[in-house]
Amino acid sequence: MSNKITVLILLLCISLLATDVVAAGAVTGFIYHRFNDTRYPSTNIAAEVFQAQIEFLKEQNYTLLSYGEIARRLVAGEALPEKGAAISVDDAFTSFVEAGMPIVRRFEIPVTLFVNTDSVGTPGYLDWEQLRTLQKEGVEIGNHTATHGYLVELEKEESLPQWRERIRQDILKAQNAIDQQLGTRPTIFAYPYGEYSPELLDIVEGLGFLAAFAQQSGVIHSTHNRFFLPRFPMGGPYGTLSGFKNKIAMKPLLVEEEQPLSPLLIGENPPELQLRIEDSSADLRRINCFVQGENSCKAEAIGERRGWFRVVAEQPLAGRRNKFTLTAPGKAGGWHWYSHLWVRADAPAIGVPGLPKMELTPQPETGGGKTVKAILPNQ
Repeated sequence: MSNKITVLILLLCISLLATDVVAAGAVTGFIYHRFNDTRYPSTNIAAEVFQAQIEFLKEQNYTLLSYGEIARRLVAGEALPEKGAAISVDDAFTSFVEAGMPIVRRFEIPVTLFVNTDSVGTPGYLDWEQLRTLQKEGVEIGNHTATHGYLVELEKEESLPQWRERIRQDILKAQNAIDQQLGTRPTIFAYPYGEYSPELLDIVEGLGFLAAFAQQSGVIHSTHNRFFLPRFPMGGPYGTLSGFKNKIAMKPLLVEEEQPLSPLLIGENPPELQLRIEDSSADLRRINCFVQGENSCKAEAIGERRGWFRVVAEQPLAGRRNKFTLTAPGKAGGWHWYSHLWVRADAPAIGVPGLPKMELTPQPETGGGKTVKAILPNQ
């Protein structure tokens, strides 16, 4: 009897290990804005490059998911694919129909279009009839607010409760417009400019969305917080085939806890980030840190706190948006990636009275700054 019990226990352990392997899948998400529109180079990608990227995904047998399907699987606790990718387009510019959608049709891939509804039908943006046609062709429509404003900021003389209600109404206005015009209520949301905060996450979750997507780079995995899921930008200097191949090869660096959770930069600049990383598949002894602009950062283990790392930059962070990006080589090869967003908001909506107004550094559309060395070592 004892031998039978031992065998059963061993089989159970093997089953659990197999489940862990299945659940360890991940999806690399990409965000696009404009196609063949050289007037806005920082958010544009050449259609021929976009096509080459999709051809690569097909050749390498990647499983492509819509963002709604990613959200559904995360909520249901279902496994993500071992080789997963997702394509999203923000803002619904007309160049998507002109140069991006023909490629989507040709390769029959799922794509998610996040729409800011106040812009629909204005110069340079798709109108409702075009959006209806895209939806009939299978394009998923997500909520990107009505106004595409800086959601993390208070307006002049606005209280925190007033801010909460204004943001709720902005998102609901878009939700109702999409419902009225397209007959569907999106289950997924994308933050304008990729800016979020814990207060904003609460609003989005409270409105019933399954997941929300930002613009900090990284790989989506099953243990990630569903309300600030990462996407790799594909525009400007990042919109290349080689850069795409590098990003799609990335694995998630599993961060269990981060302090602070909020990306809002309040107080000391440069800020200090503390992370608890429990990722046995990454060589954390060789962890690297990168920051935008003419700056550098380092990640060091905190001796008295097992699994914790302290991340700091040498100089104050520049621009409205910046980030700490950590990479670590995998023990079985490849690289693991994690990115923490920082936002220097003018009037952050965090409920702290008397905060001084912050001076902002002008920057291009994508958030400004340039990386002083390659993100991927040995490329």
